[in-house]
Amino acid sequence: MASFELAESLGIWTALGAPLWSTRLLALLAGALLAPTRAGSLLWLAVGSLTTLATVVSYTPIVGPMIAPFVRDDVGSRTLSAADYALDAVVVLSGDLTDEGRITGPALDRLLSGIAEARARGLRTLALSTISDVRGARNVNSEADQRALMSTLASDMSVLFVHNARSTRDEAMAFSALARTRRWSRVLLVTSPSHTRRACRTFERAGLRVVCRAAAARSQSPNSVHSADARRAVFRDVVYEATATALYRLRGWN
Repeated sequence: MASFELAESLGIWTALGAPLWSTRLLALLAGALLAPTRAGSLLWLAVGSLTTLATVVSYTPIVGPMIAPFVRDDVGSRTLSAADYALDAVVVLSGDLTDEGRITGPALDRLLSGIAEARARGLRTLALSTISDVRGARNVNSEADQRALMSTLASDMSVLFVHNARSTRDEAMAFSALARTRRWSRVLLVTSPSHTRRACRTFERAGLRVVCRAAAARSQSPNSVHSADARRAVFRDVVYEATATALYRLRGWN
């Protein structure tokens, strides 16, 4: 169980897509079976290795250089108009949502940044992806909350949606189809900092020209990491993006 909890704190199970409840149960059973045998020493080795890794991640600045290769920002601190890149629209990727269907965390960061980027560049169109999930006995969808937020924060802008996108690859294909329909030549793509490089490469592989823009991260920015909790959060992003990037390259999506 110690090995399981340490691995979870480092984002390993999330990156592998393992369901936490059943994985925790399997870890408990595996430990009970291995402990009385000669292979029980492997449990101590796993605990020691994961403890060492968690300590290094939490109390050294190692995560800064580790996250940097996953961040791509084609604009940076420069103030550029839509004409500088011949942009047609701002595309904002989705994220997590609450049990009531409200976007939260990185998804909200992305939307707020997308609106700000559109205003700064004189663009009037935002294209958003929605997310759906089953919570209990209910199927919740983010579109209603996204529409409400756009009505409150950017009622003067036109908003378009793509649906049923359950991965970055799905979003890339859906937005590429939308761009062809609308005859867009290039869009500003807004997503979380650690997600930018994989997302933008996936969109480009799908045939859509993008200018990549990292959203302002309000929950945890990879540019300012000073606490143990913050370093572990950034490391979880590293583990997730490294795993996802390897999978996307293996499938020819990136």
